[in-house]
Amino acid sequence: MKKIITPILLFIVLTSCKAQTPETIVNNFVKSVFFEKSKAKFIADNYMYFESIDNAKYTIAYRVKILDKHLKKIKKEKSSLIDSANYSIIEYKDYEGTKVTFNKSPDSIFILVSKNNPVTYFYLLNDKIFSFDYILKGDEGLFITY
Repeated sequence: MKKIITPILLFIVLTSCKAQTPETIVNNFVKSVFFEKSKAKFIADNYMYFESIDNAKYTIAYRVKILDKHLKKIKKEKSSLIDSANYSIIEYKDYEGTKVTFNKSPDSIFILVSKNNPVTYFYLLNDKIFSFDYILKGDEGLFITY
């Protein structure tokens, strides 16, 4: 009996601990921000990567407040561009339309596309979103981190 239960438990643990794909992570972020109106703390805890900073002023709580301001900005600017029934998350390297150029690995960049147009770009690090907002400097996009 014990020999049968052990493989079953192992299977359950392995299938439930399966890592999410980057597309799933970004898609869940998009749902949380634009359609479910989740709080910044929930989004920070579940989807965002905060690089360690050696400065006592920039605590995680402080950075979540900055994140909250950026979330409000992106919702205000981008909500009307997203069709909730027709959007997709596409790897940067696979998108063939006009796109912003970044000085980051294209393998780590994903695009939220709706109505056949890029809405915003995501830079992932360590299976979390490092940035979802950027500024243009000349012809290049620079990701804003939190």
